[in-house]
Amino acid sequence: MSIVSELAWKYTGCDHSSVTYEKAQMLMEAVLYCINEDRRQEGNALVAKNIPAKEAYEQGRKIVLEKLKKLQTLYNELIPDFKDYGSVCLKDTVRKGIPAFLERYDFRYAPQETLLTLDYPVLRSYGVLSGVDLVLCYMQDIRLEQKFLSKMEDKYIVKVLRKYQRDYEYVLVNICEIVLQNMAGHMILDKPLQGQGFNREELESLEEILSDKTEEQIKAYLLKALERLMAQFYDNDDCLLAYLGGGLSDIATRIRNNAENRCLGQLFML
Repeated sequence: MSIVSELAWKYTGCDHSSVTYEKAQMLMEAVLYCINEDRRQEGNALVAKNIPAKEAYEQGRKIVLEKLKKLQTLYNELIPDFKDYGSVCLKDTVRKGIPAFLERYDFRYAPQETLLTLDYPVLRSYGVLSGVDLVLCYMQDIRLEQKFLSKMEDKYIVKVLRKYQRDYEYVLVNICEIVLQNMAGHMILDKPLQGQGFNREELESLEEILSDKTEEQIKAYLLKALERLMAQFYDNDDCLLAYLGGGLSDIATRIRNNAENRCLGQLFML
């Protein structure tokens, strides 16, 4: 409470420490956010010593500021080569939303506020993360997506997305998941990725291979294929593997359902 009182005094321009209930609650959340930042640091020796709340708060606020600077650096490095592949949602989130967050984020009095809805869907959930923690993790995943897609021709990515849905530009869909889903057919057949299109015989072969497979078996197969892809084209990037692996459960479910209904051509389009 003493930290909140001090923050309130600074928040009012050092005039008084009397603020509304809503503002006091905001400041209390700010203090707890920073203290939790300090406690979350692995191997933090200060935590083991049960340091005073004010010291934990000060340490945590420094961590918040460091993450904010890291986010700014990450954004500056990413944006020159950033591609949205026609997705309006991805474009607006990265090119408009992130700069707005960096401009408006209040690490002193409201570090817990995210300010953004982060509409473009990614392949993992962030649980209770908020503020700079959430936005930094989100942008790190966007960087992983850009790395994955950078190995392919833009026209191939756009063609897959267009096959998936004609007006994909305005749909809330993860680009990597759709591209990876299309690639799954190639990976199952050991068909070169540059060999676009699946004829009837290939689709029948896929149906035969998948006919007696459970979703878990299909997911395990896709994971092994993805590991080979990472080794061949992405220098065994474990972070990228873990991220893309987050989309395999949904892809395996769709593959299983479409295999049962003999309509794999709706998934494996190119």
